[in-house]
Amino acid sequence: MKIRTIYAKSMQAGLRMVKEQLGPDALILSSREFPSPGSGRRATGIEIVAALDGEPEPQPSLLGEASTTAGQESEAPGRRPFTEPEDFCTFSARSFMEKDHREEPIPEDRTRCKRLEEEAPNPQPIRPDSATDAPLASRVYQWLLSKEISSSLASRLLEEACATLPFVDRAETAVLQQAVAAAARKLVAAPPEAGEAPAKRIVFFVGPTGVGKTTSVAKLAARLALKLRRKTGLITLDGYRIGAVEQLRAFAGLMGVPFRFVQAASELRRAIEEYAHRDYILIDTVGHGPRNPGPLRELGRLLSECGEAEGHLVVSAATKPADIPEIIMRFDCCAPDHLLFTKLDETRNLGPILDELVRTGRPVRYYSDGQRVPEDFHVASRDRIVDLVLNLNKGAHGAKHEYQHCRPSKPPSRPGSGLHAPAHLC
Repeated sequence: MKIRTIYAKSMQAGLRMVKEQLGPDALILSSREFPSPGSGRRATGIEIVAALDGEPEPQPSLLGEASTTAGQESEAPGRRPFTEPEDFCTFSARSFMEKDHREEPIPEDRTRCKRLEEEAPNPQPIRPDSATDAPLASRVYQWLLSKEISSSLASRLLEEACATLPFVDRAETAVLQQAVAAAARKLVAAPPEAGEAPAKRIVFFVGPTGVGKTTSVAKLAARLALKLRRKTGLITLDGYRIGAVEQLRAFAGLMGVPFRFVQAASELRRAIEEYAHRDYILIDTVGHGPRNPGPLRELGRLLSECGEAEGHLVVSAATKPADIPEIIMRFDCCAPDHLLFTKLDETRNLGPILDELVRTGRPVRYYSDGQRVPEDFHVASRDRIVDLVLNLNKGAHGAKHEYQHCRPSKPPSRPGSGLHAPAHLC
């Protein structure tokens, strides 16, 4: 199956482009109006997602359009010829181009439906389990969009999934969804060395303010020191946020690991030398806004004193999708080679995570979905990330995120239930 996303000034121009690029048998998966830059919310163009099935044999199309042969053109006596029902979402480019829709009056019921659709406050995309006459590929495509996966990545996943499936297997929604998940796993980069522990001895965490860097450092330190029994040392560069030093010092005291607060490059080198006998050194940093390049460059120069290190850019999963690429670009001066997503429990759709992992090609070793230390800090993998984003295997990794809101926000403290810093430090 070939899938193309086409942008045009009008529907007629877009359909002509569909016919030129995919031929008259192409089918429209979706179409929507979009504003051009500088035009505010006023729609000035059309986005059309079209598909063409490449199967040579005249079988029923994946998109639901009946295929005809020369022998089927003559109808038996007494039978009415088959005609496709009119459909707003999916129609063939051939039938549209053969009719002059500019001269055809719009029926009153269509006008009323269009007005109701425009007045809807938050129109939701079509989901695969809803009662709809939309074809299978269109439903799966809309299902991907409902996860807040970008239209370009959704088209790519659907095209690669269809290329790996026999034509007969595409008739099942679940089969096509699993094929999409398999295609997504191939696009996500895996960490250089899989495992619970970092691949390098020195590990630093950078990111904007309020994304959970300090808590992530404490969670990883607890995993290394208490579960894996590795000698771990903590260093913080964050002297700006009120209570940051005291918070990490309290966690270090609970775990029984040494702690240092440094502000200059010479102090950082000295602290690393003091921890020479430690298996791992975890470094917390100051949070900076992505549009403040001066302090970010200074932080990058300071972290260069660490030598060979593993860097994690911490990003909240609740961040607006449009802001994540800029955050990643701005923090490149600190040379992080991993992404670490936090606060997965604070958003329902995780599609932007998959978009950024595919776009940047950077691996993700850990993710966090709560405040408990260290229970809510998890080792990531390709399968786990894709399951969380698409939520197909609810019995495995996706169920925890899907029903996260059912868990008490403050679990009762009991021996062995985890580490909890003093209340005034949290």
